[in-house]
Amino acid sequence: MSVVSNLHDQIQQNLPDSPNKPEVLRPRNVKVAVSLTVVAFLFGALLAVQLRASQTLRANRAVESQSLVEEKQKLKDTQSQLFEEARNRASLQLKLAALQEKLKSGKVIDTQQLDSLNQQIKKLQVAAGLATVSGKGIVIKLSDNANAAKDAVGAFLPGLVHDYDVLQVVNELRSAKADAISVNNTRITGYTPIRCVGPVIYVNWEPAAAPFVIEAIGDPQVLSSAMKMPGGILENLENQGLGVKTWSSNSLTIGASAGLPTVREAQAKS
Repeated sequence: MSVVSNLHDQIQQNLPDSPNKPEVLRPRNVKVAVSLTVVAFLFGALLAVQLRASQTLRANRAVESQSLVEEKQKLKDTQSQLFEEARNRASLQLKLAALQEKLKSGKVIDTQQLDSLNQQIKKLQVAAGLATVSGKGIVIKLSDNANAAKDAVGAFLPGLVHDYDVLQVVNELRSAKADAISVNNTRITGYTPIRCVGPVIYVNWEPAAAPFVIEAIGDPQVLSSAMKMPGGILENLENQGLGVKTWSSNSLTIGASAGLPTVREAQAKS
């Protein structure tokens, strides 16, 4: 009986495993599966990055192409504008040459040309200070310090308005693009001297006394900003004890200068 049992046990050991018995994964098979999963994930990520980079590159190329088209159009427009300006300049040169030829030959110019010449003359008169002008602007009033004037012993005491104070204000107004300037109703031009002779200030060779009322025609906001800037001329004058007042005006009138200066040496160059 024992011999039969031993034989049965040997046969059972040599029989193949049942097909319905679940197979247990070995550790080596698990590592291979994990590796394949990681590789697949990395491949998918690289593919997504490459796809996005390709889309970005196409978008950048489209933008560059559009910019290039716009730049070409701008260049074309600029060239057209330059061509038009050159053609207009050439036309004006021809008209000017024809007008000069008429003047040389003594021919009378027409009414339109005469009006144009008169307009140019008026502009030159305004620029030279030979015409009365009006417009918006600002007014600056410089006064002596009352205590300084009472205790005055010399001509250069602080608290008194000096010629260089007036001149600095005028120069600052010129720098701010004032169209016309006057000091105590005297038109200031490129030939107007402002200087001190002893205790007296002379404006265009005429004696003037404080308070000095300086009027300037121009953009009131621009002129006021230039004069009232921190550390500017008006602030410095106030720190010296001078009386300084500034206000804007919508209607200023500045008269013409006394006349043209005598030109002794300078000559127009043809």
